[in-house]
Amino acid sequence: KQWYQRRVRGNAGNPGTPGEKGNTGPAGNPGRDGSPGSPGMPGRQGDRGADGKTITGPPGPAGMPGAKGETGERGNTGARGIAGIKGVQGPQGLPGAGVQGAKGQKGSAGKPGIPGDAAQTIQLNPYIVAFHSQKNVAPKCFDGMTELWTGYSFMFVDVSNTETAQPLSEPGSCWREFYPKQLLICKTDKCTDSADEYSVWLSTADIPDDVTPHDHYPYSERWTDETEDRIKDYVSRCVVCVSDYRLMAVHSYRSQKPDTTHMEKNGWVELYSGFSFIFQKASSYGMGNQMSDHGSCMQYYSPVMTVQATSHEVKWINNMPKTMWIVDAEMVEQHDIYDGPVDLEVGPGADRKRMRENYLGRCVVMHKSAKNRRVLYYAPSG
Repeated sequence: KQWYQRRVRGNAGNPGTPGEKGNTGPAGNPGRDGSPGSPGMPGRQGDRGADGKTITGPPGPAGMPGAKGETGERGNTGARGIAGIKGVQGPQGLPGAGVQGAKGQKGSAGKPGIPGDAAQTIQLNPYIVAFHSQKNVAPKCFDGMTELWTGYSFMFVDVSNTETAQPLSEPGSCWREFYPKQLLICKTDKCTDSADEYSVWLSTADIPDDVTPHDHYPYSERWTDETEDRIKDYVSRCVVCVSDYRLMAVHSYRSQKPDTTHMEKNGWVELYSGFSFIFQKASSYGMGNQMSDHGSCMQYYSPVMTVQATSHEVKWINNMPKTMWIVDAEMVEQHDIYDGPVDLEVGPGADRKRMRENYLGRCVVMHKSAKNRRVLYYAPSG
């Protein structure tokens, strides 16, 4: 007997627990395009933009001429024109046939004429004066003066130990040219030059304070075409002027300028100040200055005041020429004569400065005031 076991289907079981999340599957194919969306709502109004820039374009081409306008109304009558110029005189007419009439009566007095130009001041005795710069540049005439010529400052000549001088205030002391060969000695049969005779000129006085006179001036120079300009650099220049007022030098005999108050109250005016220069000596003789002349008041002091010129040589450093200056009287009074002569060093610049400020007598040149007055003189050119 065969055993058959009957299989009977059971009831459904309870749901199982969820399984774990599976892996992402592959991407699907793109879908079809969707239908167009509905129109969006209008946006809000935007903000006001910035003001634009106005740019002027180039001018357009000229337009066509317009049509001729209508004739305007007649204008008002203009002002009367100026009289025309006088015509050319016609030919002389034929003589008249009438009888000459009787002489008429005297007419009435005419109107006063136009005032004439103001008269100019005329001075019949002007003063001819010279000024020396003590530099290698000619000075200028002062206000109220007229220049005549410029030149080189000449002092005197020494011929056979005899001097003939020109006052520095006079025009004869201003030569138009400087040259050493200006002397000839003439006898009965011939004229010759000589190295023993020489002329003396005023030297420049602008020595820098940091050098000595020996370092500043050449000792001597032979006169040649090559040395002419160098020599003239150390010769003072001058000017000759016509002055309409008289000059007067006043000396203090002290190291201070003189008091000129009393002169100023009487119409005198200071022209310039300087140092009291009285005498220049050569080999044996010398030349002096009148103390009232402005030539006795030199604007600059230098221990070397002269240039000695012979026919072939010019010298500055020379023991023969000597200058004499007025010194402060109080300094002389304080010096004991038993101590020997006054001996002041003037080589170094500091010593020269002390000499100028403490020992040399001072002076001023005054002139009578010529306020509001100008006199012009003829000065020929050349």
